[in-house]
Amino acid sequence: MNSFGIVDLVLFLGISQGVFLAITLSLVHNKNKPANRVLSFILLIASLMLVGRIFYPRFTGTFFFRVAAFVDTLIFVFGPLLYTYIRRQTFYESPDYKIPWYHFIPAIFHVVFFSWTLIYSSEDIKNMIDKGNFNLIYFIVETIGLLSNILYVFLSYQLIRVYKKEEKNNLSYSPKVQTFLSIFLLGVSVFLVLWIISYANYFMRLRELYFISYNLIWISIPIFIYIVGFFSLKQPEIFRMPIVKKKKVQKERLDGEELETLKKELEDLMVHKKIYLNNELTLKDLSKELDTSTNNVSWLLNNIHKCSFYDYINKYRVQEFISKIQKGEHFSHTILALSLDSGFNSKSTFNKAFKMIKNDTPSNYIKRLKIS
Repeated sequence: MNSFGIVDLVLFLGISQGVFLAITLSLVHNKNKPANRVLSFILLIASLMLVGRIFYPRFTGTFFFRVAAFVDTLIFVFGPLLYTYIRRQTFYESPDYKIPWYHFIPAIFHVVFFSWTLIYSSEDIKNMIDKGNFNLIYFIVETIGLLSNILYVFLSYQLIRVYKKEEKNNLSYSPKVQTFLSIFLLGVSVFLVLWIISYANYFMRLRELYFISYNLIWISIPIFIYIVGFFSLKQPEIFRMPIVKKKKVQKERLDGEELETLKKELEDLMVHKKIYLNNELTLKDLSKELDTSTNNVSWLLNNIHKCSFYDYINKYRVQEFISKIQKGEHFSHTILALSLDSGFNSKSTFNKAFKMIKNDTPSNYIKRLKIS
């Protein structure tokens, strides 16, 4: 039996952290529970794989070979669950999104094949292992598993891209989805890169990167668990977009009296009620105030005002900030404080919007006002 070393200690700590986070996330009430249920399952999968890594090298019997073979099914489950988690975090769907069953076909085939090996005796399995009869199977399983996970990571990045594209049409602020989910996917991507290199080293005998081995992959899993734990418990609720569906374009959605009424009501909300001072204003919020659909408001902004929801709202916020500067409020308040009072939710969002609208930085704009 192998001795318990530093790598095993790291893996054991990863198991403990993974189980703890899986339980904790399922009990958090002020977060996206449908997504966290999937994340809890992902963490349990990672923990179970670490358990197998600790015990399998220490037991060489056919029983543990069979157990490890079934545990390997999890590499076909991780990708679909990852995609489900990212989709539930970024898009709102009722009922909650469930990935179709056919995404788990590789996992089903894997279980069926190794269930078939149960008809052989332990002695037969041992002889087959000694003769290398499973080598091709291992190669096929790992190749398909690797390609499958690469595909689902790619699809997950595509979801983030679509989310960012829809931000300006639905939000008047920049959410923190880029930070949490980008780091989450980056951690998975690093894991995949290490897996690809280790795969090449083992099956293709590429020795240029000999120092990157499967042990490094196993160590990266606890690190990934710690990263997920830190950000998943710290990150705020992510605004989920309505799922994007292709619709038939309506060139004249609003016209005549209906259009004029909506334009006047929108102007009243912006000029007199100053709804833009709500720093978490969304398209849905604005539509409720106008007692109309989000599609009508989007059509009005895109076709009449020729801008996105994000740009339209932040134009008023920038003007509110400028009016405060013209009143001399910057002599008694910081620029950040004035930007927050103008409806912005962060310094980065304010600077980005100000630069886009005024083609200048806030500090330079104030300096030019002083000179003039």
